[in-house]
Amino acid sequence: MHVLNCDFDSVTPELWMANEEEWREKLLNLPNWYQIPLINCNASHNLADSKLVRFRGMIQDMHNPEFYFEEFQVYNTVTKEVKHKSGKYRDTANVLENEKINYTENFKGAQRQTMVVVSMPGLSDWAQQIEEKHNTLKHLEQQPNTSRRLQSSTKLKRSYDDTEDDNNAMEVGETEASKEMKIAETVSDTSSVLSREHLLNFPLPDMPSKSCIVKIYHESDNLKLNNMVEVIGFLSVDPALSGEFQIEKNALEPQLETDAETITHNPPPSLVPRVHAVYVKKLEHCNPLVKDNIDKNTVLKEASTAREHLMKALSELLLGDQLAAEYLICHLIASVYLRQDTLTLGQFCLNISNLPTEKYPNYAKQLYDIVKQFVTKSYYLPLTIENMNTLALLPKKDYECNRLTSGVLQLSNHTHLVLDETKMEQGTLDATGVGNITALGNMIQNQRVEYDFKYYKMEFDSDIPVLILSEGKSLLPSDYHVPLKPEESSLKIFDAIVEATTYYLKEEIMNVIRSYLTSLKLVKYTISEDLQFVEDDFIEMRRTSDSEDSVTADDLHRLLVLARLVSLSRGHDTLTKECWDMTKHMESQRLQRLKNKRSTTL
Repeated sequence: MHVLNCDFDSVTPELWMANEEEWREKLLNLPNWYQIPLINCNASHNLADSKLVRFRGMIQDMHNPEFYFEEFQVYNTVTKEVKHKSGKYRDTANVLENEKINYTENFKGAQRQTMVVVSMPGLSDWAQQIEEKHNTLKHLEQQPNTSRRLQSSTKLKRSYDDTEDDNNAMEVGETEASKEMKIAETVSDTSSVLSREHLLNFPLPDMPSKSCIVKIYHESDNLKLNNMVEVIGFLSVDPALSGEFQIEKNALEPQLETDAETITHNPPPSLVPRVHAVYVKKLEHCNPLVKDNIDKNTVLKEASTAREHLMKALSELLLGDQLAAEYLICHLIASVYLRQDTLTLGQFCLNISNLPTEKYPNYAKQLYDIVKQFVTKSYYLPLTIENMNTLALLPKKDYECNRLTSGVLQLSNHTHLVLDETKMEQGTLDATGVGNITALGNMIQNQRVEYDFKYYKMEFDSDIPVLILSEGKSLLPSDYHVPLKPEESSLKIFDAIVEATTYYLKEEIMNVIRSYLTSLKLVKYTISEDLQFVEDDFIEMRRTSDSEDSVTADDLHRLLVLARLVSLSRGHDTLTKECWDMTKHMESQRLQRLKNKRSTTL
C-alpha cells in the first residue's frame, strides 16, 4: 500500500492519483484548509505549477466537456525507455525533450467538465479583509514568478464537441502535438480586440474580482450556475495554455472554432489560472465569521443581544423610525425557504419611501454605506436613466465566443441588492431601459432571473433580497412598503447621527451583527400544527374588514412570512402568540401609514 509521506504543500498529481481515496479522506479530516493556498488572497504567479491550491467563488459559466488524455505511453528515443503517464489533473503532457507520445498503444481518453468560477460578486470589504487575514501566506511572496513560459508543452485537451467516435480523432491530437514542437508561436490579431474586461467577464463591472477556470473530473451534476463553491485542486499556469499562442491553421482544414472563441476560452493563465479539482464543496454562505455547522441553540440564545445592537443603530439611521427599523431587520435576515411550482415563499422585497432627499440628497447612499458593513455581499445600484439604458442586467449568450456574458443580476444567493430610486431624474427609457426595469420587476416578484440565449429565454432561480429606497412609492413592485416617518429632531442632526452610529458600531459589535444576520438564514424554522390563535385572528380580521380593504389569503400569507422573521429575529425557531401579536401590530401600523399617505396625497 502506498504510504503518504508528504503533506499538502508538496503533493503532486502523481502522488494524489497513487492513492486518491486516502488523500481525499486526509483532506476532509483537516481541521481547516488554511495551509492550502487560497488564490483569492495569494497571487497565482507566486505559486508553482501543479501545486495544490484553493479557490472560492460563484460558478459564472459552464463550458462544453473537454476531452483529455487520461493514460498514454511515451517512448524515449535516446534511452529506448517506455513510460506510462497520465494527463489527469494536468493541461500539458510533461513530456521530456527526447520523449514521444505513442497514440496507438495503451492509450485512454476521458472527459472533464469545465467551469468558470469568479470570486463572490459583491463581497463586502470587511469579509475580504478577514479572508485575507486568515489566508494570505506571506512566504509565497518570496517565491519566483511562475508566469514566464515553463517549457514547450504538449497540450492534453480538445473540446468534447470536436472529437469523433472513431480512432481517427486521436490523429488530430498527434498533429497538434507535433506542430507545437516545430512551429513558432503566433499571436492572434484577435487578442488585441478582446479586452481584459471581456476575458474576465465579471457580473459587477465596477468591483474588483478574480476569475478561475475549474476542471472537474468527478460527479458535477449537482453543480449549477451561480452556486457558491470552494474548489481544491492542482494549479495550472503554463503560459503555453493561452489562446494568444495559437497553432498555425491549415487553410484546407475545417475550423471548429473561431479565433475569438479560442482566446475567450483560453485566456492567459496569468490572468485566469486553471485549477484541476480534486474536491468541490458547495457553500451555503461565504461569511468568514460563521462556521459551516452552526449551533442552532447558541444562535437563538445570542439573537436578542445582536438584535438590540442592530435595532439601536438602524433606528438612529432611519431618523428615529423604529417601525422602519423592524422591517429592515426582517428584510436583512429573509431568504427563500420553499419553492412550489410558480410559488416562491420567503422573499421579502422592502420599499422604504419618503426619504428626506431635499435636505440630504445622498441619504440613500449614506444608509447603504452603513448597511453594507453588516451584510456579507451587497451591491448598490442607482436607478438613473443612464444606468437603465446602458447597463446589461441580464446574462446573455455570446455565440461568437461561445460563452455566457454576465449581467449585473447574475448574483449568488443572499447578495443584497439596494436600488436607489432617489437618483432617478427626468428622461426617456429606451428599449434597453424598459427591458431592465421589467427584469428587475420579474426578479422581485418571482425571484427568478431570465437569461437570454438569443433563440430562447431560460429562467434561473435566485434568492436576492432587494431593498428599494425612494421618495414616493417605488415604480417597482415590493412585498412590503414602509413610508419613513422621521423625527424632526433627528432630521436636524443626521450627519452627527451617522458619525455617532459609526463610532458606536465598533468591530466587536459589528461582528456580532454580521454573524447574526447570516446564521438566522441557516436556522430551520418550524410551524406548529396547533396555531389556533392564527386561525381565530384571521377569521376575526375577515369578519371586521370592509369592502374597500378586504382581508384575503394573500394578506394571511404576508403576515405568516413576516411573523417567521419577527420570531427568528428574536431568537425563536417557531411561532409564539407573543410574536404573532407583534407581527399584527407592525402590519397594522404600516397599513395605517399607507392610508394616511394616500389621504394626504389626495
